[in-house]
Amino acid sequence: MATDDYQKSLERHLANYKEQRLGVREKGTFVHRGVERQYRHILPTSLKWLNIPEPFRMEVQEYVAGHRDIKLHKYFHHLNSSQAFALALFVPYLTQAPGALMRAVRGSEIEAWDLERVPDPQEGTNVDAWWRSAGGETYCEVKLSEREFGPATDDARHRRKLDSIYGPALRGQVDDVLLEPEAFFENYQILRNLWLAARAGHEQDRVVFLLPQANARLAAQLQEVLTQVKRPLRSRVSVVYTESLLERLRKDTASGLAWYAWWLQEKYVPGSERARK
Repeated sequence: MATDDYQKSLERHLANYKEQRLGVREKGTFVHRGVERQYRHILPTSLKWLNIPEPFRMEVQEYVAGHRDIKLHKYFHHLNSSQAFALALFVPYLTQAPGALMRAVRGSEIEAWDLERVPDPQEGTNVDAWWRSAGGETYCEVKLSEREFGPATDDARHRRKLDSIYGPALRGQVDDVLLEPEAFFENYQILRNLWLAARAGHEQDRVVFLLPQANARLAAQLQEVLTQVKRPLRSRVSVVYTESLLERLRKDTASGLAWYAWWLQEKYVPGSERARK
């Protein structure tokens, strides 16, 4: 499935979900370059919390309210918001069934966790989910319908960061071509996440990229970069596909939350079994 086809398929699926599951027929508004447009897959901003499935909506709201460092994104009311997906997935599982989540991502027992954490305040990268196990820290980047991993502007400030922060840690761990400004800034978000695990003293840390396999262009960009990452760093990077993750969680009956994976599949996986019912 081409990326544009995936985008349209997901938006249609979410529009139907909004109307049939949530009972909301009012279109939401998106302003692009000063032009206001309305879309079926966007919620009215006053109903933004309907973007979290009902069984854990209150818990997620309470979690966000209790963590002032978490700021809801401008487009949180879009049903394809990756922030909403991350909160809907991680808050329930990390609070109630962390073992099931770790089995699904091939991780080890969690000692501590956080969402939207900044591991290195001086550098400033915000990771969607973070957890610490006996084997080290894990940094998880979550994507959903984005068309690319975020690039960066090739300007003086970013070049200084490349020369003084990212380059020294990544050199020798990725192909040199990735550290050339054009390639680095084109794949900035991917390489910033890899840098977290490439830093001195973080040799046991892992990076997890969570994204839909159906989002072909996004997956292809990531795989192209990862082919240029050397061992041992590459062995500490995992790509977890949303469809497979939710299926594993749905089948993990020991977790007590297998039923909730159905809710997430219904919303986020077009064509899933429950969505067809």
